[in-house]
Amino acid sequence: MFPVSCPISARQAGVVSETISSVRVIVVLGVGGVGKSTASDRMAAALRARGSAAEVIRFDELRKKLAPPGVDPFSKERWVKEWIYSRATEHFRALAEAGEIPIVDCGLTAEKIRVELKASIPGLRIVHLYCPLALAVWRDTKRSILGTHERGRFLHLRALFDRLTPWKPSSEWFPQPGITYAFEYPHCADVHINTRGKTPQWVAGEALRQLGFGEVRGG
Repeated sequence: MFPVSCPISARQAGVVSETISSVRVIVVLGVGGVGKSTASDRMAAALRARGSAAEVIRFDELRKKLAPPGVDPFSKERWVKEWIYSRATEHFRALAEAGEIPIVDCGLTAEKIRVELKASIPGLRIVHLYCPLALAVWRDTKRSILGTHERGRFLHLRALFDRLTPWKPSSEWFPQPGITYAFEYPHCADVHINTRGKTPQWVAGEALRQLGFGEVRGG
């Protein structure tokens, strides 16, 4: 929960209210291990505490339902991504029109698709989380030891192993953005936050503050 850190004037409240009503979908993106899932959870909790119907969508799970039959939903092929995100756009728009605020936890590596999403859904805002790659690898490894992920375990290590294996062709590398294929810099993002040394609660609070939800206090 993110309590307001200080009172705001009626005029400020009107500005905040107008900004909040204009935010209909929040996409939290970045490579694996930057803290997207935990930050998304805390953003949703904060919005629900304020009375909004916020819902976290794990895109790795959703993409399995949206992928063409018989096609790897995690394929790095551009046409597969465009197919999945075109259907996802309809899903996000429907949720927003129903009065919910979907918070989409995803990788979304292609800038072209990000730009198209923003153009297709008025009120869609993008939060880009990042950190040093070594830290992301450590976080992913720690997460894999303690549990699992929608795509499996030790994602970064598997990708690094494939890339460092000289006899393995790139076509057989484990697909992991930022390691075995490019994560295009999100120039169209509305918020950019380095999660190094930050708690998930602070990251979530800062993202909401920059999106116009008012000052919040991190944990």
